[in-house]
Amino acid sequence: MTGRLTAKVFLFTVLILPVLACQASAQECNSLNLGTFHSPKGIGLCLDVQQESTSFDSFNVLCDLFGILRGEYSRPGVKATYYRGIILKHRDRGDFSSELYAGPGVTAGYVRDIHEPLSLVAGMAGVAGYRMYFSGKRLTISLESGIDLALELNRNNRYKKTDLKLYQAGIFHVFYPQVRILYKIK
Repeated sequence: MTGRLTAKVFLFTVLILPVLACQASAQECNSLNLGTFHSPKGIGLCLDVQQESTSFDSFNVLCDLFGILRGEYSRPGVKATYYRGIILKHRDRGDFSSELYAGPGVTAGYVRDIHEPLSLVAGMAGVAGYRMYFSGKRLTISLESGIDLALELNRNNRYKKTDLKLYQAGIFHVFYPQVRILYKIK
């Protein structure tokens, strides 16, 4: 996949988030938050939709930065993740609130794995995190840890075959921190 095609795929997936935001705002939802995703794993955009007080839906689209920050590669990958965050504990103290959550999800993308070229990846995802609300719940900061239990499909040009194996970076990078900064739209 060329650099232009990677950029086109990323722009296409970034355009999906506003469509999801419009659909979510048309439905009955308690809050709709749009923001950014920051991690050594990648950077991107995220959308949280909360329809009930016990859970929320999160959509993340990001540029996968595996090997980019170390200077090993020059082309990022593209990955999208959806998960359902189940709120385990909620604490409210006036202008500051916080929640502890965890939940399952799915992931798919065109990313680089450990010692592998860019490959198609799809599978299950999981997240555990802590959300903090500031300024009357207008600003949300989430500190997370995520895992991707996915399969990787890539073309091995040396042996002229296609390999299907476990996506190792999704498991080994579980302790890389993920920070999401979101602003309340609705």
